[in-house]
Amino acid sequence: MIAPGELTVHTLADATGTTRIAALRQRYPQRVTTALHTDADFPRAAVLCVQSPSGGTFSDDDLQTDVHCAGGTHLHLTGQAATQVFAGPGPGARHRLRFTVDSGAVLEYLPKTIIPQSDSTFTQGIELDVAEGGTYIGWDAIAAGRIAHGERFRYAGVDNSFTVRVGGRVIARDRQLITARAGLDSDYLATLLIVTPGVSPGPALAAVRATLGGFAGVLGGAGELPHRAGVFARLTARRAPELNQVRRALHAAARHSVLSPPIARSA
Repeated sequence: MIAPGELTVHTLADATGTTRIAALRQRYPQRVTTALHTDADFPRAAVLCVQSPSGGTFSDDDLQTDVHCAGGTHLHLTGQAATQVFAGPGPGARHRLRFTVDSGAVLEYLPKTIIPQSDSTFTQGIELDVAEGGTYIGWDAIAAGRIAHGERFRYAGVDNSFTVRVGGRVIARDRQLITARAGLDSDYLATLLIVTPGVSPGPALAAVRATLGGFAGVLGGAGELPHRAGVFARLTARRAPELNQVRRALHAAARHSVLSPPIARSA
């Protein structure tokens, strides 16, 4: 039986090396588009866009996302729009994500910004297991609220965490707990995570640091994950345009530093 709010995706590579969706389970309010192969740089990668017909996440939503990328596949998972988090009588919106990346696989997870509305609560936890030789590029960003509506840091709380495993062994944990008393000076808080077990993190770290240094209005830093398994970066931005610009630049820098050269399209 499919649980409410469940999204399960398993990938396989076909005879041409193109990523296909081998298994898909989805239930309202999580829906995905047909897998597209529209990435100009990586035309054999599959692009999946998660869509929410409900227009946001409600206080009684308990969402579950499970993605397994098999060796030789490349999946880019994104969203249609920012995630609006609504207040209500329930326990608060929750989203649990579990990502498994086999050796030789690539998973890119780049959702849009989370925007918690006044009095709302949002809890998100990512469990990530990457085998040696696998690659994960992940991004998440949280807004101070509906700023144009005067709701800056008026949400009840955001609890955002991730756990990184390599071959089943925990190597890193991180948790952000943000409330109205957080005292942040910027309106956006974002995290970039690059996990590449078995590959030196030096080039990716240098690329991320160089990119962060090129944006006025963006403050952040980056360092190596334990066991040299990848790169972790956290940043703040004052405005949405600055956030979107640095996101695109960091994504490009991460791809350039850790992914194989793009595959040329067939004639």
